[in-house]
Amino acid sequence: MASIKIVQNDTKPYLEFEITQDGAPVDLTGATVKFYMKDSTTGSVKINGSTCAITDATKGKCRYVWAAGDTNTVGTYLGEVEVTFPDTKIQTGYKQVTIIIRDDI
Repeated sequence: MASIKIVQNDTKPYLEFEITQDGAPVDLTGATVKFYMKDSTTGSVKINGSTCAITDATKGKCRYVWAAGDTNTVGTYLGEVEVTFPDTKIQTGYKQVTIIIRDDI
């Protein structure tokens, strides 16, 4: 599982994902991608299905742009993406990430 670190209240860098299956990019043409994030200790949901921008559909690339409040609480979080394909089939867990939000100095 990948890990990223960000400072409290920062909204950059964005989260960049490359969705793959068995090493090959997943075609996201016509799909929607959502991002979820929860506190790794309490299980409290911090981000509940916010939309990711698809940046290169055929290469399975997407980006989550932090919104105000997403990074305001110091802690360790678990994040994952959920893809809804054009045929309405849903698959979760392609990409999982640990997010560490550290205190601002």
